[in-house]
Amino acid sequence: MKEFLQTNKVTYNLMSFTGFKSMLLFSYLLQAPRSYEEIKEYFASHEYLNETISIDTLRVYIYSLERLGCVIVKGKKAEGSKYTLVKHPFGLKINDEQIKSLVKIFKTLLKSIDLDDLISLTKFFDKIANEIKNEELKSLLENISPLKKIKPEVLQTLLKACERKDEINITYKSPNSGIKYIDVLAQKLILKNGKIYLQGMSPKYKGEANFILTRIIEPPAIKLEKTIEVKDEPVVIGFELYDKNIELSDNEKIISEDSEKLVVEMTTENTFYARQRVLSFGKNCKVLYPQSFKEDVISTLKKMKEAYIAEKI
Repeated sequence: MKEFLQTNKVTYNLMSFTGFKSMLLFSYLLQAPRSYEEIKEYFASHEYLNETISIDTLRVYIYSLERLGCVIVKGKKAEGSKYTLVKHPFGLKINDEQIKSLVKIFKTLLKSIDLDDLISLTKFFDKIANEIKNEELKSLLENISPLKKIKPEVLQTLLKACERKDEINITYKSPNSGIKYIDVLAQKLILKNGKIYLQGMSPKYKGEANFILTRIIEPPAIKLEKTIEVKDEPVVIGFELYDKNIELSDNEKIISEDSEKLVVEMTTENTFYARQRVLSFGKNCKVLYPQSFKEDVISTLKKMKEAYIAEKI
């Protein structure tokens, strides 16, 4: 302990070799089956070890884990001779009340997180569910995310399409008019009111449209040639300014004024710039319209707040 307090570094003198390396091996095998070469490389690149291990030394760590109740088997040579953690005695202890709290937290987060966070959170809940013995609670955690209602192949295809801005054709099951085949220039996936939507440009709807992913019944077909053109339409953004000394830009004009504030309209094709502009005013500004831009600013402010809270923790 004295050594650690003086140097703030973990060294061999502070470790139980067999215990630490056995725990390290357990953690590595818990992720996936591994070959001896993979394990050797993992140990060699570890920040506290930086050394390779022999096959005999590896057997010592495997034996240590087996004495704790783990079952580790070595696969066939033709399959890469990988070591697989078949069984272990460790489990997550979690009661009904804690599960209810997790579900409550998830539903609260669902109101403000973006899709990337939802994907990460879903994977986290899946990992917890894998360790739950109670089948009812296990099912609850496995199916709580709205992602579970979407075909995985549909989600993966749409994620890639939005990243590349592909033009796609979706098979959409409308509750009113049945099956439709719709051309869409994919832009992004959004999470709103607990549902996931594909946002894109569609000639069928004469501009931007949103499609609920649960109604897209097949993986979209990627079109080789783009036929849909995106035209940047100017956006008019209204906001109140409570500091009359702020100098307005050329694309901003005063709509009305009273003793306490100015009502200003900004006309722009660059919503990123507009968001940065209104955020720079701090508490001296309140966005009035359009609603989509107002929600964008609120979402940005929430993420900023969460980042500062996480930093404190």
